[in-house]
Amino acid sequence: MRRVNRRFSLVLSVAAIASLTVGCTTFSDSNNVARVGDATLTNDDFEALLTEIGAPTDQLLPADAVRAQITSWIQEQVAADVDGGVDADEAASLYDDGIASSGTMCISGIVVDSNDTANRVAGDLTSGADFDELFAAENLDQTLADGDIGCITSDQIAEAVDVEFVQVAAALSTENPVGVSPLQDTEGNEFAWVVLSFRPFAELNPADAATVTATISDASRLATADVFVDPRYGTFDAATGQVVALG
Repeated sequence: MRRVNRRFSLVLSVAAIASLTVGCTTFSDSNNVARVGDATLTNDDFEALLTEIGAPTDQLLPADAVRAQITSWIQEQVAADVDGGVDADEAASLYDDGIASSGTMCISGIVVDSNDTANRVAGDLTSGADFDELFAAENLDQTLADGDIGCITSDQIAEAVDVEFVQVAAALSTENPVGVSPLQDTEGNEFAWVVLSFRPFAELNPADAATVTATISDASRLATADVFVDPRYGTFDAATGQVVALG
């Protein structure tokens, strides 16, 4: 999942935050903007955080900006819980089930000239042919070193709903390891096809395996963390790791 950058540029107002936190004591933790376990973000702490990132005091703070800052603080507290992650075996099992379980996936690709060629190469892969040998014989994209397309996250997939090869990749797993998709230019014109291959956890390089494990660990911590957010600001959605508006 994407971690929010505490220091992104925002139009913030400490005065506006202060006005939101006055005169409301009907909620538990009412003196706190948020809490994660025993760690608390008090009203004063939140004002200090906004001051630290350069918040102006004379402009209205957008609600989304408030929630983004609270999300950032929550994620930092949860990430600091070194005992709340998953081990490599758990990460491998979740990852190999597909991106819906792990939140991230790593894929390889072979770029070819036509749908027919793509389907033939995909069939060969499904039948057990060696990826490296097929890549060397069939790939047309000289910029695609060793066929490694890289790792993508569920957030990136959600942002690329109009990109067919990304959505094809999203459906891959060890149970469905190969997919085929056209490639299109910015004007929607097809110029090639790609055969996508899911890389199982056991075949990831150490850096990718560490990234996958860390991502799954963060998601696991967020799903089970004891998180409170003052309802004046919203509620914490453990599935996305974000503070969202109520309703």
